[in-house]
Amino acid sequence: MIDYSIKNPLVVNLFLFLIVVIGLLSWQSMPEEMFPVVEKDAIKIITTYDGASPEEVEKQVTIPIEDTLDNLQDIDFYTSKSSESISSISLRLKPEADVDELLRTVRDLVDAIDGFPEEAEEPEISRVKTRFPVISVSVYGETRQSLLFSNAKKIKQKIMQLDGVAGVGIAGNRDDEIWVIITPAIISAKNISTKEIILALKNNIRDLPGGSVKALEGDILLRGLGSSSIKSIENINLKNNDIGGQLLLKEIATIEQRLEEENSAGRFNGKNAVNMSVTKTAEASVFDVSKNVREIIKNYSLPSGLEVSVFSDFSKNVKTRLDTVKSSGIIGLTLLLLSLYFFLNSRVAFITAFGIPVSFLIAAFGMYIFGYTINMVSLFAFLVALGMIVDDAIIVTENTYRHIENGMDPIAASKIGSKEVFWPIVASTFTTIAAFLPMLSISGTLGKFIEVIPLVVTVALLGSLMEAFVVLPSHCASFLKKPKKNNQRKEKWKKLLLIYNKYLNICLKNRYLVSSITVGVLCVIITFAITRIPYYQFGKVDSGQFFINAEASITSSVRDSEKLAMKMEQIILSDLNEDELESLYTNVGVSFKDFSRFDLGSQYIQIVVSLKKRSPQGFVDYVVTPLFNMSFDNYGKRERSEKEIINSLRKKLSSISGLQKLAVKKASGGPGGSDIIIGVVGQDQKILTKYAKEIESFLVSIEGVKDVEQDQDPGKVEFKYKINNRGKELGLSQADIAESVRTGFLGLETAYFNLKGDRVPVRLIYSEKYRNDSSKLYQLPIVLQSGQTVYLAEVADIEVSRGMNTVRRRDGQRLAKISADVDPKIITPLEVTKIFDKRYKEIFQRDPSYEYMYLGSKKRSRENFADMKKTAFISLAIIFFILAVLFKTILDPLVVLFSIPFAVVGVILGHIIFDYNLQFLSVIGLLALIGIVVNDSLILIDFLKKLRNAGKDKIEATIEACNVRARPIILTSITTFLGISPLIFFATGQTKFLSPMAVSLGFGLLFATILILIVLPCFYLIMDDLKEVIIKNLKEKY
Repeated sequence: MIDYSIKNPLVVNLFLFLIVVIGLLSWQSMPEEMFPVVEKDAIKIITTYDGASPEEVEKQVTIPIEDTLDNLQDIDFYTSKSSESISSISLRLKPEADVDELLRTVRDLVDAIDGFPEEAEEPEISRVKTRFPVISVSVYGETRQSLLFSNAKKIKQKIMQLDGVAGVGIAGNRDDEIWVIITPAIISAKNISTKEIILALKNNIRDLPGGSVKALEGDILLRGLGSSSIKSIENINLKNNDIGGQLLLKEIATIEQRLEEENSAGRFNGKNAVNMSVTKTAEASVFDVSKNVREIIKNYSLPSGLEVSVFSDFSKNVKTRLDTVKSSGIIGLTLLLLSLYFFLNSRVAFITAFGIPVSFLIAAFGMYIFGYTINMVSLFAFLVALGMIVDDAIIVTENTYRHIENGMDPIAASKIGSKEVFWPIVASTFTTIAAFLPMLSISGTLGKFIEVIPLVVTVALLGSLMEAFVVLPSHCASFLKKPKKNNQRKEKWKKLLLIYNKYLNICLKNRYLVSSITVGVLCVIITFAITRIPYYQFGKVDSGQFFINAEASITSSVRDSEKLAMKMEQIILSDLNEDELESLYTNVGVSFKDFSRFDLGSQYIQIVVSLKKRSPQGFVDYVVTPLFNMSFDNYGKRERSEKEIINSLRKKLSSISGLQKLAVKKASGGPGGSDIIIGVVGQDQKILTKYAKEIESFLVSIEGVKDVEQDQDPGKVEFKYKINNRGKELGLSQADIAESVRTGFLGLETAYFNLKGDRVPVRLIYSEKYRNDSSKLYQLPIVLQSGQTVYLAEVADIEVSRGMNTVRRRDGQRLAKISADVDPKIITPLEVTKIFDKRYKEIFQRDPSYEYMYLGSKKRSRENFADMKKTAFISLAIIFFILAVLFKTILDPLVVLFSIPFAVVGVILGHIIFDYNLQFLSVIGLLALIGIVVNDSLILIDFLKKLRNAGKDKIEATIEACNVRARPIILTSITTFLGISPLIFFATGQTKFLSPMAVSLGFGLLFATILILIVLPCFYLIMDDLKEVIIKNLKEKY
């Protein structure tokens, strides 16, 4: 293969051209987005039961569905949430479950449930999908609500017609309805029941088909026409008297075109609004969808008094992040070329660096084949692979150049130089791939979220291997020249080697002391890290947007909550100046937890604050990114950081009277949700509530814990009515009473009416005078079949009580949830859970009917991290096997593996210097570091063994091997460090969350270089001494 590539440069270059074309086409064909779209292994069941209390929803909807699905084997666990009018059940599936098959089974089982409330809507059953919003649209202004809503509806319809749009979520909108408003006293006086009115509406409004007539003219369709106007509804005949007189609907009711009852409200920049959030399909480009939505908004003509704006445009965030990562890569590549130039020469620098884009294009083709997209995670994977790809190219090129420096012809040097390192590089490539195997063991959402990282690394490494032994030898033979005789770089390098040899000799002679000191330092550093550096799974990122989640009193109406929201807006608008605030939009009645979970209720307030671009904070912001974008006039002016603004607002907003809860949430660098979620399960609601409040108080008392919430607050006041003996004697049933109450107070959709082409419901409902006065419930007239009128208080016992705001369940038991966030500078979630366990473990052991557990996506991430640790041992076993095959001995692979823990020293010191907690991304950087360290150690030991096999003394062979391998090892360390230095020193804003990975790789490599060149030879000689002692003892014994 190597010989063929050197002899056939034309074929090699044509092959290279083919790779470039395929790679570029693959890159252009992949959609760009913020994060990968993840199909979750979960099924959700949503059922609407209008007007039902949380406990009614639990009893009549949630529990029957849970009981039906309880024995399905593919379900890992299930949770449910019963709130006012809504039942939400989530089924978390086992990893091996067939989601589509289970989805069909669940639908069949739910459809077969008997005794489901007739008033409840059909359950909506679907797979949970993570759909990230692309752009949000707000139609706003101080004008008639009907005008606002109708225009918002037209814009939504236009957006839905766009290619690539998956859905449009809407808040603050209200649809048209036809209201038939009745007064109990009037229908009682006319001796007509609500049942009769409902029947008349159903029978007279709908168009009913009459079949067809086969006439001479052909088939003629027969169609019975129902009511076609509000006037025709008014003239519906309810009943006739004995002499033929008619009782028309308009005599007992008022018929009006109204807006549906308000269940949410929207605001934008302090004005009434309808807010829409546009999501895209998995295949669509975030940029195309954003551009097309903006085009619709630009061309839409609005009436006077209305405005439309776009905000939360994620395509801007995607572009900013992608450009920043790309610009960091470009400056890193430039620094890499410069370092190669100074150490070797311009030709070697170019040939070595040329392998990087080739390997990346091969990885891009792999991504395209496996259906991945260009996003923050996949670009992050390319940054991780950068150092490892450079390592292979440097080793081959430097080894070839070394032979040329020693007087060998470039063609012969290319052959020998490549063949000498062929098997060591092949082995090191597969050991590096093995190092990333633990990432594949991560299951669930997080595993799918990051699965592109090991794929990109693997394909890029295989591409680098191909480039190193197919393309590089050909280019080295064609382009490298013999250096001039007075090669100053070589002379300077020789002087540096003399200094290095002096200290290496001292260390080798005192190898036991050096090794002991190194092991001691390692133990101290690791002990310090375990005891002093906390682990925080995912950091927060400065995305330029944050969420203010608040709750009013549980008894508040949407209008009451909106008044509180307006007070909050005034404080925000006064605190943020024009250089800071980009947009401010508010949803009342709905609060989004993440992109697939939300809470509904009149008490919820969510304000989303979007900030303007911050003023440049570093070299990358000032120079690199503008240079990459060819735009130097787009600097931001915001001086305060996102954290400073949040702290200021949190302090000011907490003083508003009437707010029951307040939390400010930043975007997370990983799975969303609170840092800590504790669940307590049991059957007695009172005891669960006691535990929840006690735990809430305990968490609040821990320094560094913030935004603590529990979900066991009491719900709205409930009037419970139950038929008494008097009602039964009169022939009434509980259903008759419930229907009368439900129809009048909630309103009953009796039929659908065609209004100007739209299908709108006809709702039978009591007048506001009755609905807004709870005392009227007692005097509610109920008309019997005989025409007699009785009052509700006569035929039913009425009890006033207060139920739960929300009823949660897990695997058939009641569940209380307590959530909190932490300040990682003060305390980490892991430390909080240790404190909590210490306090509550024994308490719950004494009460076995109740137990606590840690919940949420971040808890699952910690479990996955534990799985990753287990797989790490398998990875080490594979690496050991590969090394043993290469070295054909057991002791030498141990020497190479000894280099891994010593690389951790640099990782820990880097995190101490930059004041970072250890994070999940730190671990990813460590995996990349292990790949490079094993690579360099492996090739050093391989050279050393070859010299030993040639008959050289072990000390002499060790020094010579170190001299030969010193330059490529130092080059790899310097080029990799410089390549990721923008992320270490200059990262700001949205890219700063990548810094822990860069610190792990960069500083770990710097310290590992010293260890490989000084300490590793000492360990090798100690192993060799041990081998000699063992052999000597065996000879003496036998």
